[in-house]
Amino acid sequence: MNPTDVSVAWAQEDPVETESEADEEEGVDTSAEEQEPVEEDVAEEEMGPPPPVPQPKLKVPPPAAPPQPNDPQQMPPTVESPPPAPGTEAPPQDEVEELMVTGSRIRRKDLSTPAPVAIIDAQTINNSGLVSIGQILQNLPSQSNAINIQFNNGGDGSTRVNLRGLGSPRTLVLLNGRRVVPGGTGANASVDLNVIPIEIIDRVEVLKDGASAVYGSDAIGGVVNIVTKQDFSGVEGAAYFGTSQYGAETFQASVTAGEVTDRASFLLSFQYFNQSALFAGARDFSKSDLALDWFSGDEATLGSSAPPEGILIDRLGQEGNGAWQSLNDDGSGAYFNDPETGWRDAAFTGNSDVGEGDFYNYQPENYLVTPSERYNVFGQGKIELNSKTRLYAEVLYSNRRSEQLLAPTPLFTITSGLVVSADNVYNPFGRDFVDVRRRFVEAGNRLFTQDIDTYRVVLGLEGDYPDDWGRFSTWTWDFNFNFGRTQAVSTNGGQFIASRLQGAIGPSFFDANGVAQCGTPGNTIAGCVPLNLFGGAGTITQDMVDYISFTGIDRGFSEQRIFSLETGGEIFELWNRPASLAFGLQHRREAGGDQPDPITAIGDSTGNNRTATSGDYNESAFFAELNIPLLADLPAVQLFELQAQARVFDFDTFGTDFMWKLGAMWQVYDDVTLRATYSRAFRAPNVGELFQGASDSFPGVTDPCDSSLGRTPTATANCAADGIPDDLVTGQTQLRTIVGGNPALEPETASVLTAGLVWQPKFAPAFKGFSLTVDYFNIGIDNAIQPVSAPVILNNCYQKSGADRSNCDQIFRNANFLIVRIDDLQQNTGGTDTSGMDFALRYVRGTDIGRFGLNFDATWTHAYDQTQPDGTVVDGLNQYDLQLVFPSWRYNLTGQWAMSGVGAGFNVRYVQPIKECEDNNCVEGSPTRQVDANVTADIFASYAFSTSAGYTSIRAGINNIFDQEPPKIYNGFLANSDAANYDYLGRYFYVGLSHKL
Repeated sequence: MNPTDVSVAWAQEDPVETESEADEEEGVDTSAEEQEPVEEDVAEEEMGPPPPVPQPKLKVPPPAAPPQPNDPQQMPPTVESPPPAPGTEAPPQDEVEELMVTGSRIRRKDLSTPAPVAIIDAQTINNSGLVSIGQILQNLPSQSNAINIQFNNGGDGSTRVNLRGLGSPRTLVLLNGRRVVPGGTGANASVDLNVIPIEIIDRVEVLKDGASAVYGSDAIGGVVNIVTKQDFSGVEGAAYFGTSQYGAETFQASVTAGEVTDRASFLLSFQYFNQSALFAGARDFSKSDLALDWFSGDEATLGSSAPPEGILIDRLGQEGNGAWQSLNDDGSGAYFNDPETGWRDAAFTGNSDVGEGDFYNYQPENYLVTPSERYNVFGQGKIELNSKTRLYAEVLYSNRRSEQLLAPTPLFTITSGLVVSADNVYNPFGRDFVDVRRRFVEAGNRLFTQDIDTYRVVLGLEGDYPDDWGRFSTWTWDFNFNFGRTQAVSTNGGQFIASRLQGAIGPSFFDANGVAQCGTPGNTIAGCVPLNLFGGAGTITQDMVDYISFTGIDRGFSEQRIFSLETGGEIFELWNRPASLAFGLQHRREAGGDQPDPITAIGDSTGNNRTATSGDYNESAFFAELNIPLLADLPAVQLFELQAQARVFDFDTFGTDFMWKLGAMWQVYDDVTLRATYSRAFRAPNVGELFQGASDSFPGVTDPCDSSLGRTPTATANCAADGIPDDLVTGQTQLRTIVGGNPALEPETASVLTAGLVWQPKFAPAFKGFSLTVDYFNIGIDNAIQPVSAPVILNNCYQKSGADRSNCDQIFRNANFLIVRIDDLQQNTGGTDTSGMDFALRYVRGTDIGRFGLNFDATWTHAYDQTQPDGTVVDGLNQYDLQLVFPSWRYNLTGQWAMSGVGAGFNVRYVQPIKECEDNNCVEGSPTRQVDANVTADIFASYAFSTSAGYTSIRAGINNIFDQEPPKIYNGFLANSDAANYDYLGRYFYVGLSHKL
């Protein structure tokens, strides 16, 4: 993830888990879940616009508030799109195109609405130094905790957006106001933004408000509407190259062509993208996982207790032969196969590669940033069938090939339920073992790949009513069909077949030819090759590997079909302003599935087993919206407008319900506008939440009863009450958790309140080009669809006293008191409450030495509380208890300059410090530490010029110029930090070139 925020660019031109261990399962975490720059570059204004292109005569919306090329004081489009100055005469209706603003179904002549809408225009996107709209959106201060390409263990190569940090499924993503099919490996819940090529984007409108009454399910945290270029004429080629100083090269090339005539328009764009990998061993902060002694403050390296040499732990207390008795004389019970000295006491004190202990350092074998390759194609067109009717279409195709790489597979017989027989020919100790640990370096790394195709087709008719229909002659209508499908083939290699493993480590013997055979004489296992777990690294032969190994091939899909019919227009006038109405019908079908390979599906894999997912649901809905100008042109009331929205819907999974929204906008006078909304929003359970098969996940959590980790007094008492020994040592830092769907789920609901102020002072010339917006938000989610999560289940059971203990029935231990499973299926439980304020300040000033600009965008979070099933409230603000980053402050600051085709500037991105506590449990008395603030700075420059051959733009920059490392988070699962919120690439150089004919 590149740290640059889009607001840097005003002045340029044109989750599988990292083995988090002594990792007992070292499996892949499948629980990983599936941000406001601002202003357009004005360098073009100093040099003059690019060569003119034919202007469209079709009714297509213009770009959002473009600056005037000849006005040195004209301000670029503001993110918060303040209302137009009251008292100014509106242009004649036939000269101003009406457009739809995100969050409303009513066409307007300006971008002002009661709801806060941030706008990121095409120039800002181009100037960001990024080539993925997902990366750009993830840098918004209002966005946090979304998955991206820094998720190696637990990721699938996708990039998503997560407004307010409420979860990606609670942010609705639209393309030209219409839904986009979920992306990923099958039955996914949210859009993979990688499928949308950046070259075709005219602007992105980010609605930071609930919008279920308009769009239906999912629009709780907000809406991201990506609007494509509608008036592109000519041919443009572009190329981009960027690289971190540590690696991870990025190359992108594209060709876009378009034409606009009196009756038709079209656009076609092709894009190729290639991102190479960055290994965790390439950066100091991720060379090894780290462990902290929370009481002493001492730090040590942390790795896996399954090294290639092998480790034995005596859990049965059996006697063996003389070799065992000699080894076990001191009774330590844990032994390491030292290549120099043979079997000796194991040192669980750190990693062997730095001489601290016998743990295996898996980190250098893992990707830190995952590689991917993409091909994107996008086309759109519109044609007038007659003076009142237009036919339009959109086509999108994307192919992504991505991969994740983990260290070779570890075997933990204790958690796989396997027993190494005393009669195995390679067992030198003459007794059974239930806890043998061995890293299969001979089998190579675990490789997970995705080959994902996404298709989307929109066909529609739109038009105007006949001229003789009176007031209805100003109305418009739109009927469209939206079809989308994502289909994926995923492979996973380096896993083992559990049943074959048991045969290979069971009894065996040498036949008359001296060949090792599985089983006993007269009762052999056909094809089986006995496995040597005791010989050290290099002693597992290819025949042994081939017998127990398999490569799994999974197939999955998500599919979306939507029919929509809507109409609207003016119904009457008040105060010489139109009152407008819009309403419509919609039918939506969502389907999805995931079919794992047969070994995984029957639970015979040593990796993450899961059963198949398959299901669908249908929604039918009626929606309506009314806007009325109640007062206007009065003292202290330039305009007072009310907005009302409603939606009635029926799902075949849970039934019928009703959602609504009220909004008001009060233009007090030329300088000040007040706005507010209140809505009831909802999110229906998606296909995965309803129908996901039972699946293994291995989150990075530890057993509170593990005495080696320092039990709290409460945990000590609870563990003793449950009969768990005081001296229990597990060495586990990942615990198997069963996650899955629940067909009985109900929708979750939310109350969303926003209130804000827009100030554009005009009382002095020095303030021209200045604007300030401040918006308050308060979101409360009830009946939330969520798993409880393994850390919360463990804390509720062991870190609470007496009657307050809960969730203990979801934790399962074996006869040796080791946790073998935690059940954590989806349910309607608890909720989330968050509140805070967004700030956006813009100041642009034209001078004789160029144009200067300053942008400041910030989000202040006042509260982020998550209510658990037992009613306990976990405070996530400024602490890492939820394994999510919710600081009080995030902001982006940008300075910019442009003159005569030359542009330059800087960007600073800030994330406030938070704290973390032992076991992610910041109760009173818990040891805590501060997670440092994260500040990254970028610089950029550009040059653009026009010639007879066309319009050329060159840009270059350095992101994270001071090579700021991500802050250290010991409880962070990926690379000792948080991959969703901090930059892992480091100092990053890029250059881009585009040319338009």
